[in-house]
Amino acid sequence: MACPLIRRPLSGIEPGSVDDLEGMTHVHTASGSLLIVNPSLSLKPRKRRRNKKSKRGKESIARNCLLRISFGERGQLEAEVLAAFREWIVENTPELGESSKYLPDDGGLNVEGLAWSPTEEVLLLGVRTPVIEGKPLILRVRLKRVDGPWHLSHFEMLPPITLAIKADRGEQGIRMIEFDPSRGVFLIVAGNATSASKAPFTLYSWDGNAQGVVHRFEHVRFHKTMKVEGVTDARIGGRGAIVFVDDGGGYQVIWDDDPRLESVDRS
Repeated sequence: MACPLIRRPLSGIEPGSVDDLEGMTHVHTASGSLLIVNPSLSLKPRKRRRNKKSKRGKESIARNCLLRISFGERGQLEAEVLAAFREWIVENTPELGESSKYLPDDGGLNVEGLAWSPTEEVLLLGVRTPVIEGKPLILRVRLKRVDGPWHLSHFEMLPPITLAIKADRGEQGIRMIEFDPSRGVFLIVAGNATSASKAPFTLYSWDGNAQGVVHRFEHVRFHKTMKVEGVTDARIGGRGAIVFVDDGGGYQVIWDDDPRLESVDRS
């Protein structure tokens, strides 16, 4: 609203080396700010054989990574690509079972949300699929120093957390997660885990508890054609708000004083 969008060139990425970016989070450090970005970590479909679609996909190097983006003194962006991140996730998360071998619509690994926990200094990956016994999963990765060496030897996998979200016309997976400093909680948008699920998009808050207890904003609704894949707190014209972004390019704003945000029921 204040100015045109500014396109910022991003260096450090070779053409074709990164694909299907889904989540992004802003990290404040003592030395400055960073962006961390993840691809879906999903497999790509194989070619059809005899008109039959295989449930098993093929690996993609461009989806097997994690990006760290730093800001230069003049605003330029420099990316560092961490390879083999998907392999590391699968190896260190037995809860994912055999999901790493399958396509997302068949319950295969698909990560769409990414957030930074400023209190624990942990990366949180919101998993769309697989869904564990009807509940979506958050993977937790601790970095020795988020602005230190960008290498898997400096990563530690913590026990994942299963969110106590009830099924609603089908299984719900995490479509976006973001920390809201104004409320001190994580905002989570859950939606249909696979294309076969009819579960609606729903807004939850989570205070980071290990039991996965969440609160559902019962009266927050989205248009049936809206695919909510972005959420953040914001200040617009001096007013606090939550902004939702549609995968198709639209958006929705709910002001902080909206009564729909005051009515919160335990899921």
